[in-house]
Amino acid sequence: MKIGQWMLVGLVLGMAADGQEQSKQLRWLDGQGQTVRLAQYQGKVVVLNFWATWCIPCRQEMPVLAEMEHKYSQKGLAVLGASVDDEKTQPQIQTFADNHHVPFPLLRGASSEQMQSLGLGESIPATAFFDADGQLVARVLGELNRSELEHRLEWMLGKHHGKEPAAFVNGFAKKPRQDSAPSIFTH
Repeated sequence: MKIGQWMLVGLVLGMAADGQEQSKQLRWLDGQGQTVRLAQYQGKVVVLNFWATWCIPCRQEMPVLAEMEHKYSQKGLAVLGASVDDEKTQPQIQTFADNHHVPFPLLRGASSEQMQSLGLGESIPATAFFDADGQLVARVLGELNRSELEHRLEWMLGKHHGKEPAAFVNGFAKKPRQDSAPSIFTH
């Protein structure tokens, strides 16, 4: 291998390690104002969903996330809802959780910078998947599909049936409608 190729490999590996380190630093506030860190979930498979109360596709996928959390929490799954709601709409988060019987933490203070550090861009919904070692292993842009999500979770939790799920899914490319992928800055 040439020196330039080795330098490129080193740069890519360094960026990946930096991204993994940044993900360990992610933190938000829970409904009681307590800090929640992604690193607290080491040892669990984590589904980190970025959403907002005003996002229609986000609302539509919440029951699917709730169902998966209920089904797989005893097998080592943790679901976290990182809300990008601003100060004006943050008071609606707890009402949303109560009205929709969301059994997992809905966290305040998520940002487009956090999403970008995970390679999710800045459109919601977007979901990052972490293995039990805390490594970012997959990303899905756009609304989650129930059967694809279930297959991905089964795979991550050790049931390797069928084809391995893709590490990156751009659901926005399938549904290019403007209202299906709102930017977190336009609401």
